[in-house]
Amino acid sequence: MDKSLNDIKDVIQPTYSTRDIMRIDDIIGHRHDLMGRPYTVGCVGLNRVKRTSYINVIIQTLAHIRPIRNFLLTLSNLDEQPPLVRKLSMVVRRMWHAWRFKAHISPHECVQEIVVLSKGRFGLDEEADPFELLVWMLNTLHGMVRKKKTSVVYETVRGEMQVATRKVQDVSQDDMVEDVEATISTMPFLALSLELPPTPLFTNQSTDDEDKQANIPQVALGTLLQRYDGTTMVETNGLVWQYTVTNLPMYIVCHVKRFTKHNMLEKNLTVVNFPVRNVPFGDLLHVRGSTSVTYDLVVNVCHVGHQGKSAVDGAVLTEFEESPFFAYVRQGENSWFRVHDLWVEPVMPQMLFLSDSYIQVWQRN
Repeated sequence: MDKSLNDIKDVIQPTYSTRDIMRIDDIIGHRHDLMGRPYTVGCVGLNRVKRTSYINVIIQTLAHIRPIRNFLLTLSNLDEQPPLVRKLSMVVRRMWHAWRFKAHISPHECVQEIVVLSKGRFGLDEEADPFELLVWMLNTLHGMVRKKKTSVVYETVRGEMQVATRKVQDVSQDDMVEDVEATISTMPFLALSLELPPTPLFTNQSTDDEDKQANIPQVALGTLLQRYDGTTMVETNGLVWQYTVTNLPMYIVCHVKRFTKHNMLEKNLTVVNFPVRNVPFGDLLHVRGSTSVTYDLVVNVCHVGHQGKSAVDGAVLTEFEESPFFAYVRQGENSWFRVHDLWVEPVMPQMLFLSDSYIQVWQRN
């Protein structure tokens, strides 16, 4: 084959050696495509196929979880892999390629495979829940690439917790909840769902934007994590639940439950405050043997707008309603980028908590 075609071949189907993987996170600064447009390796914009910003942010998320990314970059015998694994691998390889012809990528083959494989659960014509897609992707990829009973997917993001349940009617007024015999079970988890405090019923009805911002409640990430510290009681459906995390995964996925209805019409606008480095998940969750373990944020998927979907059928959608999800992704040690479909821009770390966080991925130090 003519060696002059090697550049084209590398762009179409990039390959990575072990040495490339070891150095890939050290690539800093801008590169330029053939048109002179700047781009950052790993933080590449994705074309949006109709209303699929929810798919784009999950592709960005998986491309920045290092063990999963490295697995997809070095996967051999691509032609023999299941279609979803092969097409996702190709998108991630192109995102991390250092010598691109264009500053953006079209993930349409991967998107179409998701639509087909999910049997229409995740479609093109309407924005869906990216958290549901993330869980579906993790479980589906695990089933496709696992060896024996494990896979790089579950080894990376799956933790374990102990769940104690008690019947409310078994607790008398004179008894403490802890004194009632509980049914205890151990279960794995792929994400920690964080319940926001209810939206206040009565707020200032001022039309001034600054007054509206002042009325939005705020809560610390550590407060939301108390649900899983082994001491907090949660009562639902006549049962009292008590969650104790017993094993922290390498990467923790947190899901901020902003939407109160399945159709994503009602949204909780509470601001979640969090640091981006050295969050002591081990201390916050009282995990035995992991009290000194800290985590850094690597991905923060956000939702923009006051509700998940247009409440009026046939209404003309705004730009935000057309593409309501975007992601902040970390590149290197402390460089952050906001990736909203094709639009990529650097941001300061202090800007991350100003948006409505929906999915966060934390990496163990």
